[in-house]
Amino acid sequence: MSGPLVFSFFTVIHALIAVGALAALDKLPAAAICLFLVEAVTAFDNGVTVAGNRLGIAPRTERLNRMRFLLHAVCIGLLLPVYAAVGNSLAFDGVAAVIIGYGAWALAALIMLYGYFSQYRSVGAIVPVSYYGCLRYAQSVSELTRHPQYNYTADELARKGKMPVASIATTAIGLVIAFFIGWSAGFWVPFVVTALMFLAGGLPLRSWGPFATSCLEIIYSGGMLYALLVAAGAAT
Repeated sequence: MSGPLVFSFFTVIHALIAVGALAALDKLPAAAICLFLVEAVTAFDNGVTVAGNRLGIAPRTERLNRMRFLLHAVCIGLLLPVYAAVGNSLAFDGVAAVIIGYGAWALAALIMLYGYFSQYRSVGAIVPVSYYGCLRYAQSVSELTRHPQYNYTADELARKGKMPVASIATTAIGLVIAFFIGWSAGFWVPFVVTALMFLAGGLPLRSWGPFATSCLEIIYSGGMLYALLVAAGAAT
């Protein structure tokens, strides 16, 4: 498996999904922009991974990888208004729609603040690792991800990564909203793809786990794009 080739494919797919979200701009502008931003960040994440080998172990590569951490931690919560827009177009109305709409934005803001101040700001030193044949920087390294061109200190080898709480919270809240969308409107696509993404968090960190998670991200993103376009077609 060629890591650079695979992650180049992931970069292109997420970029296309980001552009595809803009098709809902006329009917659901806020949700379309939110999904566009999240997918653009995911495309950037994969693009930085692809570019790692060419950039090499260098300060600029580290800065780009820190930007990955920042954008993901801050932007992931923007998925919640997408769930709310889908729900309010297809399943909810009246007071429930108002609560879900404003609640999603409030929770997104809280997750963004948490992501920046607690998750991103707590990231200390990051080290180069080999990620399926690609050079990227991470908070921790294992025997499988040691980069052959970097001499690790004992402290770097012992360092542990932090849990992506912002992502976990967003996925969990999205799963709840998606369940009620399915229950109320019989439209289960958001729930199914979110459940798959939630389960992906339990995949092993070693070997094939991160790669499988990236594949599931494609399914998740495609499902959310489909849900947004269906909702835009139903929006008045």
